[in-house]
Amino acid sequence: MDDHLIRVYLSMAKEDCERAIAAVQALNVALQQGPGGDPFGPAQALVLHAAAISRMFWPPGSKDKHARVRAQRRGEALRQAIDIPQGHPVQSRALRDHIEHFDERLDDWAERSRHRNIVHRLVGPRSAIGGNAIDDSDITHHYDPEVKVYVFRGERFDIQALTSGVDDIYARINARLAQPR
Repeated sequence: MDDHLIRVYLSMAKEDCERAIAAVQALNVALQQGPGGDPFGPAQALVLHAAAISRMFWPPGSKDKHARVRAQRRGEALRQAIDIPQGHPVQSRALRDHIEHFDERLDDWAERSRHRNIVHRLVGPRSAIGGNAIDDSDITHHYDPEVKVYVFRGERFDIQALTSGVDDIYARINARLAQPR
């Protein structure tokens, strides 16, 4: 991939980084508002923009072989262009998949929940909801601001690591775009 195309792709990824960073700022504002604030909109925006960045650098597979090979080459070239290490926190799109496919996750909950109790949009520690009639898998969206963890049906996602990962990619992109042509 030539330098011009690398810069085009990096510029697009930079925009998603900026949107993700703005979402983190909105998340912090919502948390400062206390019980009246809604952190889930900004948290989900962060996750969706981070997933867009992830797709740029770690493209998903395509059924079309030519498109898949082309995308894999692009991802490799972009990762090399800004020297992204393996196992980067932005690479995973699991939380984004839970959010985007919430209907399927809800179908699974409806089929498997022992007590059919559901907690949606819990902010605070898990201990805020007690009792034997609520399993971790009954809590669909849970954000604990003390540890900066987003939990979806018992699966934990480190939001601070994701945020730091976005910041890292943003800094790498800016450094690469600042280089002379």
